[in-house]
Amino acid sequence: MAKLELDIKKDSVIPIYQQIVVEIQDAINRGDLEPGQKLESEENFAQQLDVSRGTLRKALSILTNRGLLNKRHGKGTYVSTAERDIDYPLDVGLHSFAEVLKAHHIEYTTNVIKQELRKANSQVAKNLNIEKGALYLYLIRIRKVKDESIMLIENRINIQRIPEIVSTNFTKKSLFVEIERLAKERIQSSTSTYEAVKVGPVRGKLLKINSDDPVLKMQQIVYLEKNDPVEFGTVWLKGNKYLLTTTSQRV
Repeated sequence: MAKLELDIKKDSVIPIYQQIVVEIQDAINRGDLEPGQKLESEENFAQQLDVSRGTLRKALSILTNRGLLNKRHGKGTYVSTAERDIDYPLDVGLHSFAEVLKAHHIEYTTNVIKQELRKANSQVAKNLNIEKGALYLYLIRIRKVKDESIMLIENRINIQRIPEIVSTNFTKKSLFVEIERLAKERIQSSTSTYEAVKVGPVRGKLLKINSDDPVLKMQQIVYLEKNDPVEFGTVWLKGNKYLLTTTSQRV
């Protein structure tokens, strides 16, 4: 039976149940909790954390709904033995997918499929705030976890703002980290849209799925300070591998 030491901060602005969710999820991803392992009883676990059973039960319910835990009637709560989805939280600030994978201790590899200069069409020019026909860096990458392709990433990068990024080796470097390093300022914000679409034959081949299979398509414009657009990207996420989650409070 697993006994965990979770870092719960009672004075944090983050709700306690949400802290429990993150702590248990991280313990699972680190391997501190192994598939099939049984958790403490709710009563003992709540006493150990010095929280109410209702608060703990809410956290366990969220983790169960995400497929990370499995409640067995009359027997207790166990770490799921099923293949886990990758959870991308929408309400904890702006992070790249690479940063989320690292934060959850998930090993991954990145393959660069294409890295070339292109001339901006009307859409790219508008989103990057550059002249039509101006050069930008076009980047296609495949990200893999356990040798399985889980996402296809297309980036269009404003090289007028950071020309040195053209020579970056993106098999080893994180895009957000390199943008901030070369621009010498922090990424401030982004605007994103999500939609479920069919992957299509070209991208399906790269992700090794059928052309009619559904994927989650995310389009995002990333801004530096003073709303200076630096990257316009499209990410194609395997629908059976990624969860987008958010926590809202009723006011």
